[in-house]
Amino acid sequence: MASDQSILNGLRERSPDACKWLVDHFEDPLFRFFVCKHRDYDLAQEQTAETFAQLIRSLPSMRGSQEQLHAFVFSIARHVQLRHWRRPKVTGCDPEMAECIADPQPSPATQLANREQLERVLSTISQFESPVREILIFRFVEGFTLDEIVAATDLPLGTVKSHIHRGIARLRKLMSDKECQT
Repeated sequence: MASDQSILNGLRERSPDACKWLVDHFEDPLFRFFVCKHRDYDLAQEQTAETFAQLIRSLPSMRGSQEQLHAFVFSIARHVQLRHWRRPKVTGCDPEMAECIADPQPSPATQLANREQLERVLSTISQFESPVREILIFRFVEGFTLDEIVAATDLPLGTVKSHIHRGIARLRKLMSDKECQT
């Protein structure tokens, strides 16, 4: 697509090229978001597809510019997820699923070394309350800026910062407690 504005206009008009760009740009991050939340591969695929369906319906009425698209997409994803999972349910993560979550760029040896640590961190984060858990995933798994987290969660900036600070402190404590137990 030629420019940011033409991408957004194409999405609002449901242009096939713009929709292809949307899927190419957001499919992997959305899938990772859902997998990190509940670690159910099949459900993550369903929720990713449902998010795109909801986006196609919602994009014509989206206000703002291309800069807000990232936050808009993940705000829709968050609402899709909330509709499906009103009650928290945590399941174990098998090693193959952890590989799907990990960045594909490191070597296989590096992935193998980091897999156990990643599982412990995700397992620990999955025990956190909903807003803290989502904010930590947005920030450290998806790499959201603070402004994007604020837009996606509809929480004030101070609350987001506070959740990140307390979440990191709690994660450190829980991880060090687990280290002492082993």
